[in-house]
Amino acid sequence: MDTGGTVRASRVFVTNFAGHDYTKAERYGEIVYITKGYVSFFSLDRIKYRVCEALQGSTEDDWLLLSGIPMICVVAACYWLWKHDKVKLLVHDKRSDGNYRELIISDKNFADLFAVLNHGA
Repeated sequence: MDTGGTVRASRVFVTNFAGHDYTKAERYGEIVYITKGYVSFFSLDRIKYRVCEALQGSTEDDWLLLSGIPMICVVAACYWLWKHDKVKLLVHDKRSDGNYRELIISDKNFADLFAVLNHGA
């Protein structure tokens, strides 16, 4: 049924494109690369700016696919959580034929996540 409104498909924001095959992530939405290839760590402020600028148009229905440089993954996930109050992560799972695991982190389950992580401490 056509409601007359425009419905935008979800997107998958990939933290860094470094030549990996992301076609299996396309089932979650259009692939958008936050960074590509080598990223200089000369200026961490510049990295933060590039990542946040790329994520300005993201919505809470989009996904964040962690790939590449950990610093970019951390900045992207933190900004995403701040902007949307939750982050829908796609994490590559080698054990499941290269598919992705879905992990949704929000303020509602954040405390539970840390309780599980801290259980053995």
